[in-house]
Amino acid sequence: MKKYILGLALFAGMMLTACDTDNVGTTYTTSAQNISFENAEPNTVVTKASSVSVPVAITRSNTASEYTVHYTFSTEDGAVLTDKNGGTATFAAGEWSTTISIDAAGMEPGTTYTCKLTLSDEDVATADTIVGGSINATTTVTVMCDYDWEELGTGVYTSELFEDSWEQPVLRAKGTNVYKLPDCLYKGYDIQFELSSDGNSLVAFEPQKMGYKHATYGMVYFYAEEMTRTGNVLSFPMYGLVMYNGKLATLWSGFTESIQLP
Repeated sequence: MKKYILGLALFAGMMLTACDTDNVGTTYTTSAQNISFENAEPNTVVTKASSVSVPVAITRSNTASEYTVHYTFSTEDGAVLTDKNGGTATFAAGEWSTTISIDAAGMEPGTTYTCKLTLSDEDVATADTIVGGSINATTTVTVMCDYDWEELGTGVYTSELFEDSWEQPVLRAKGTNVYKLPDCLYKGYDIQFELSSDGNSLVAFEPQKMGYKHATYGMVYFYAEEMTRTGNVLSFPMYGLVMYNGKLATLWSGFTESIQLP
C-alpha cells in the first residue's frame, strides 16, 4: 500500500490583554507593518507552456495607510526569468495582501528555472517583536517547463527509507529517456530521473523535493549519483538533503530506493 505520511502543522497565536479595574481585557494590536512573503518555499510551478507569469503574494499586519515594499530579485536564469515590478510592491490603504508577478519566457522542456526574492532590511525591520517574529523575509520561485509524458504502465516502488513498497505509475517523456514517478512518496511530489540511451546507467537525478518536511531543517530532497539495473529493477543509492546555511547538505545517506519498471 502506498505510503503517504501526513505532516502536522502547528499554528500558534498570541493575544495580550490589559486589565482595568473592571477586569475588562483589551486585545493587543500592533502598529508595525510586519511585511512578509506569504510562502517561503511555494511548490514548483509546472507548465507545458514556454511562457508563464507566476504570482507572488506579500502580506502585512497594519493596513491603516499606503505602504511600498522593496525587495531584491536574484537568479542565474536571467535570460528566462524577469521581475517586471522593478523590486517594489505597493499596498493601498486597507490592503493586507498584494501580489507581484515573476515572468518566465522562452523556457525549454524539461528545464527548471529558479529565482529568489529578498525583502529589504528596512522592510524586515518593520516586524513587531511580539507578533511578527515569524515573517518570511525571502521566497524562492521555481518554474518548470514540463515534457509531454506518456504512460508506460504500473511498476513497483520499494523504499528502504520507509520500509515499504507499493504499486507505482511510471511515465516517460516522449522522445527521451527521462522517467517520472508521479506522487511517489508524497502526494504532489514526483520523482524524476534520466537514463542513458541504452537504459543501463544514470544520466541525471537532480536534487528534488520528496515531500517530507524535517522538524528542524524543513523540506527533504532526494538525490542520487548512480544507479544499478537488474532486469527491470532500477536501484538508486540515495541521499536525503536539506537546506543548511543556504546550501543543500546531506541529512541521510546509506539507503536504497528502487523502482521495478512495467
